[in-house]
Amino acid sequence: MKIFRFALLLMAIIFSTNTSFAAEGVPLTLDDAIDLALKNNRLIEQSAEDREAARWNLSAVRRNSGPTLSWSSMLTRIGGRYYRRTGRRTSHDNAKFYKSMGADVNMSLNPSYESENYNSLTLQMPLYTGGRLENQREAARYGLNAADLTLENSRQQVKYQAAAAYFQVLQRESLVGVQEEAVRLLQEHLRNVMVQYEVGTVAKSDVLATNVQLANSQQSLTTAQGNYQTAVAQLNNILGLPVDTEIAASDKINFVRYNLTEAECLDYALSHRPDGIAAVYAVKRAEAQTASAKSGYRPNISAIVQGTESGENVFGSNHNAEQWSVGLQLSWNIFDNGITSANVHQAQAAARKAESIALQQIETIQLEVHSAYINLKTAEKNIETTASAVSKAEEEFQIAQVRYVEGVDTNLNVMNAQEKVVETRNNYYTALYNFNTSRAQLEKAMGVPVVIDALLYTEAEQEGKSSPKSLEAATVKNIYDDNPKESTEPFDK
Repeated sequence: MKIFRFALLLMAIIFSTNTSFAAEGVPLTLDDAIDLALKNNRLIEQSAEDREAARWNLSAVRRNSGPTLSWSSMLTRIGGRYYRRTGRRTSHDNAKFYKSMGADVNMSLNPSYESENYNSLTLQMPLYTGGRLENQREAARYGLNAADLTLENSRQQVKYQAAAAYFQVLQRESLVGVQEEAVRLLQEHLRNVMVQYEVGTVAKSDVLATNVQLANSQQSLTTAQGNYQTAVAQLNNILGLPVDTEIAASDKINFVRYNLTEAECLDYALSHRPDGIAAVYAVKRAEAQTASAKSGYRPNISAIVQGTESGENVFGSNHNAEQWSVGLQLSWNIFDNGITSANVHQAQAAARKAESIALQQIETIQLEVHSAYINLKTAEKNIETTASAVSKAEEEFQIAQVRYVEGVDTNLNVMNAQEKVVETRNNYYTALYNFNTSRAQLEKAMGVPVVIDALLYTEAEQEGKSSPKSLEAATVKNIYDDNPKESTEPFDK
């Protein structure tokens, strides 16, 4: 039993050691966290697939204007009085009789007309569609442009989420440190109280009150540690890591005053927000779809080459049915019972909705920039205020301790002063967290580029460049390569 108990104790020590080591976690900087999120986050993965679908949609629409070759084949069994009345079956029977008598008869010239194999090849190419194909290409191209910018917007959103979660881990870690320091200070104060109680200079109520305060601080420490672990799990989720991964944020929350004015931030946002520009492309796409719907009022002209043959054999023509034709084909819905008109009105309503969404997006951008800027400036002021309050609270606590030891102050004042130290330190770290988070939020609201600059992309697109060329011109960083502007857009191979 002694050996068994010793083995259990040894395992507990080993387990405790490993747990303590794991709790330290893998060092992770803010840049590391953002890079992991950009590579692993599901939102970016989904936006990339949407962009891929838009690219193939454009490819399919473009190919609609090229030639198409179709083959039609049909195998049938035939019969009836028609073939007997015309003598076609009789001709076959006579030829079969003469062949049985030894005559040299070519049976392929005298088919039985019991089966017929039909084959047709058609080569067709649209020449004029009333603007349908041209506007469909424009709509698909604008759809791809919007998908490019939506992907960049997803990257910016994920970057903000990763930064905010990272700062939350730093804040929660700092709050754990505040509570640990509070517990340490109360333990020291409790020792002083016990010494004075043993010599009879203070009442037992001071000992009891200090023990209660210490227990409350230990409970607050446990809560802070749990909040820290929750923040780490949330960060892991954004980074695409298992939620129980042990990581340690190696950066520190700092404060660097933000110098841009709100007007400068708003001007930058209106020209760089990828989702705002994507909304404009959605309007252009809806307008192109409206023009495409109007093509139903116009005729369609195609060049067509067609050849057919039918016969007894699979690719034979002994039924005298071989023919070919080359020419133009025109079709025009003179009256379609109002279908085209309904489609046009539907497309026009969609275009008006897209315009409303674009205007709403501008209003959203203005609100987000304004709110983030106010939060940022508020946090700046709070940092200055709380930093001063921390130093004053610490000084007040030290004075209260000295006065208590000398017997000229009460234990209640000492504990109140200690609570103020904890409160002001918590407020200080919260203000730092709010400042850094608000700054990351403001960068997201402004549309600060992650991989591509939306303004440069728009300028390249307006110059007539394709989506890959526009992405190449606007790339500021390739998430698969640390060297900027060194490779083409990674999703367009």
